[in-house]
Amino acid sequence: MKEKAATISQIGDGKGFCTVISGQKIVLARKNGQIYAIENKCPHFGLPLGKGKIEDGQIACPFHGSRFDVETGENTDWLTSLGGVLPIPNWSRGLVAMGKKPTSVKTFQVDVDGDDVYVTI
Repeated sequence: MKEKAATISQIGDGKGFCTVISGQKIVLARKNGQIYAIENKCPHFGLPLGKGKIEDGQIACPFHGSRFDVETGENTDWLTSLGGVLPIPNWSRGLVAMGKKPTSVKTFQVDVDGDDVYVTI
């Protein structure tokens, strides 16, 4: 199902735009001038990604620092910090992961028509 999710002007650089489409929580973000949509849920503990910082086309989970490519959903780094501030040493990442393996996030098709951004769920 394709629905209007936002306008282009609502999606800033370096910051995600959170919305709900057909009951699905998503984050809209920019990468290289294009707009992408990913699920607003970190696969580590299901916490929202939407308030995470976006740099170099990747969104960082604000709770554990895991990073995801906003275009592909691919996990690019797994559990790097606590609270997005305190770095986790490599030797203890497995403990914080609590057995959960690096996992990608779901992506959604985005279409832009004029200033309107549509997402297909």
